[in-house]
Amino acid sequence: MSESVQFQVNSALKGEDVDAINRDFYGRFNYPWLPMLLPTAPDPAFWPKLTCQEFGDFSHQTIRPNARIWVAGCGTNQAALTALRFPGAEVLGTDVSTRSLEACQSIIDQTGISNLTLEQASLNEPRHFEEFDYVICTGVIHHNANPEQPLQTLSQALRPDGVLELMVYNYYHRMHTTAYQKAIRLLGGSPDRPDITAELPLTQGMIAGFNGGSTMQAFLQEQRDLPEAAVADSLLQPVEYSYTVATLSQLVARCGLALHHPVINQFDKLSGNISWQTELPTEVAAKFATLDDVSRWQVTNLLMMEKSPMLWFYLRPGQTPRKTEAEVNAAFLDTAFSKTYARAANFILSAESTYQRSDFEPPVAQPPMPICPRARAVYEAHEPSEPIRVAMARAGIDHANLTDLRRQLTTPAFPYLVAKS
Repeated sequence: MSESVQFQVNSALKGEDVDAINRDFYGRFNYPWLPMLLPTAPDPAFWPKLTCQEFGDFSHQTIRPNARIWVAGCGTNQAALTALRFPGAEVLGTDVSTRSLEACQSIIDQTGISNLTLEQASLNEPRHFEEFDYVICTGVIHHNANPEQPLQTLSQALRPDGVLELMVYNYYHRMHTTAYQKAIRLLGGSPDRPDITAELPLTQGMIAGFNGGSTMQAFLQEQRDLPEAAVADSLLQPVEYSYTVATLSQLVARCGLALHHPVINQFDKLSGNISWQTELPTEVAAKFATLDDVSRWQVTNLLMMEKSPMLWFYLRPGQTPRKTEAEVNAAFLDTAFSKTYARAANFILSAESTYQRSDFEPPVAQPPMPICPRARAVYEAHEPSEPIRVAMARAGIDHANLTDLRRQLTTPAFPYLVAKS
């Protein structure tokens, strides 16, 4: 398998050429579209603590409430969502698309966000050096001429003890997408440089009437009820690379970074594909358990293929000591937690496409109790003065698959327990 897979444009195009292509694309398609809810934070420390816990910092020292955060390639709303979740932080949002930044500025104006600055900038043009405690870049670098270039920009912007939250496309998730994109480039008469004007009507016809009998037919049928912007982002995005765990690990190492721990994102949570463990025969499972973390993730990536989680990870500078999953789990067992009863209001999108703050403050943890039976049993047995291992013993829960149990109780996706500081 090659280092990465890239089907869409002539590899000779320069970074500034691809920036222009992306700027035009997201000027035409406002993606992502406006969310129905913009959640606020119950207090400035809440989400920083949960974020720290996901990569194994139960002392909550790495990302503090007053952190400097960069949302790189922020699109229409990610910077605004981040500023609302981290109200004590100083947040910078950048993007190459003028239209995306205008949409985000509109959210700022409607919600009164005061801790967010927006700038139009390319990740191919380094502007920051050791400035940020936390950098968020999801779904961006794989749309560049050479993803290593923007990743170097992100790496040098991190402080030595900082954290980068990165998502790139999973090769096994994009096989239908990249095959379709190559086909539509040929059908549109522009195999080396996209022509959205020609490709969009062709794609609409393909979604409505392709009957090839292959798995591509079912894939295209899944697009029928999606908004135009979502269809375009999935099927017509001009430039795309995709990775495996192994090739991503190699990429980040070349940029002076290392994979630390997976992020549970909203998409995997919705699909249920959150686990980097996989069901194996007993004798094979014993071999699996002896592998290092990255090798285990790669085995899951290879065997689960399209059912493996997204490649969404916390990265840290290579010199930063890395806690293994086993070390994080050991700390989890010995930590005393408090149950989170936090509530927070939402800004709700009206029929007029404007945001209004709701007086109703639902629980931040949704659903209010864990769905996973093991996690629910531990949660119900938990007492705040005791290490979590005591609650597990009381509930009769063994230490099998401890990583998934920890992640379904103490992370931003499952914010049920916060370590007592």
